[in-house]
Amino acid sequence: MKLSKRTIGFVIAIATIALVGLSVLQVMNLRNAMQTNEQIFLQKVDLASGLISKTFDKQEKLPNILHNAAIKVKKSGELNDPEIDLALSKLIDEVLESCGLDIPYEYAVYEHKKDLSGLFSFVMGDEGSTLDFELPSCEDPHRVGNAWASLTCNKGFGLNNNYHLGVFFPRKDAYVFAQSSGALMVSIVFIALLLCCFAYTVMVIQKQKKLSTIKNEFINNLTHEFKTPIASISLAANMLKNNEEDIDDKRKVNYLNLIDHETKRLEGQVDKVLQIAMIDSGNFSLEKKRLNVHDIIERVVESMNLVVSKRKGRIELNLRAQQSELMADETHLVNIIYNLVDNALKYTMDVPQIKISTVDSKDGVEITVKDNGIGIGEEIQKYIFDKFYRAETGDVHNVKGFGLGLSYVKKIIEAHKGKIALSSQIDKGSEFRLYFPFN
Repeated sequence: MKLSKRTIGFVIAIATIALVGLSVLQVMNLRNAMQTNEQIFLQKVDLASGLISKTFDKQEKLPNILHNAAIKVKKSGELNDPEIDLALSKLIDEVLESCGLDIPYEYAVYEHKKDLSGLFSFVMGDEGSTLDFELPSCEDPHRVGNAWASLTCNKGFGLNNNYHLGVFFPRKDAYVFAQSSGALMVSIVFIALLLCCFAYTVMVIQKQKKLSTIKNEFINNLTHEFKTPIASISLAANMLKNNEEDIDDKRKVNYLNLIDHETKRLEGQVDKVLQIAMIDSGNFSLEKKRLNVHDIIERVVESMNLVVSKRKGRIELNLRAQQSELMADETHLVNIIYNLVDNALKYTMDVPQIKISTVDSKDGVEITVKDNGIGIGEEIQKYIFDKFYRAETGDVHNVKGFGLGLSYVKKIIEAHKGKIALSSQIDKGSEFRLYFPFN
């Protein structure tokens, strides 16, 4: 299946719709579960209300104790009487426990008098109660979150006062929510897992799309880079083979030199691919020995001077490091410097001006390679060391290569336990800073 932008967008859109739909359904299910738990809670409250009334009726002394306590509270102005508070609290606790209601509560005793237009007047409440208010009706006690129990109203206790008990549950909503917390946590976990899987899938799709593009570009570059020297070798060989008698010695030497040059070029391209493959596989080791980094730099510059001179450029050396010897792999160190200088030439459209300098650094040597090339934008600098990555701004896409050079440079430097940093601006050139430890 071709991973086009349209296909990826379509897949992501469908997955997003499905994920949002599942999330909405889950929220609705949770809401229904909470409503169901609330109904169960209210049914238990109704059951508890009836049991409170029946239990109160069975205890003969309680009505008189309640009546006397109510008169005493009215005279003293106190909120409650300790004797009735202990009796009512014990009764309520026993009933709530039997109904499976393990929840904090507050209670209040109300007196119902017809001459007060049906109002239920507050008489007393438990310690710390904030229920000192009148109730207009008891028709829907659940609206204020309480159980409503008739204590002495029309029950023939010989009392003219009609007392009612209101049990309030200030943490009802939290209690109902807690009953659904198990399902809520499971839902959150599953939604989080879905989100993570969705995000991971999108990342994989994007990565696969990027890898597919990189692979195609690499194959195209590989084909071009191999095809050109092969065609040159084939042409020179055919000229020698078919026109051997008509070719003088000078032309033969030129053809042979061309074959030799293109063979070495082809060999170099193959070596680049093999080197990066070997590094990625982990089947390589550095053959370190004590080297003078200044000698390595001068050797590379000497080999590149002819190419630089043809473009009327120059390589300026400023080798100021006092301690220039370090333990390193000679072949790889030469390749690193060569790659950076070669890149400086490739990506400089004007007359190349390359500066290579060294300075002493803490426990090592710092090498700087600076050019006056086209520069690298900030948005792509973080990708520049990725394998196969090749910038496509300005004239960069016209430069031949596999996109392996800087990836190879970074991997080798890190294998030496060193570091590489880049500073660059568009049209102002680039500066690579390499740090190598002494050991």
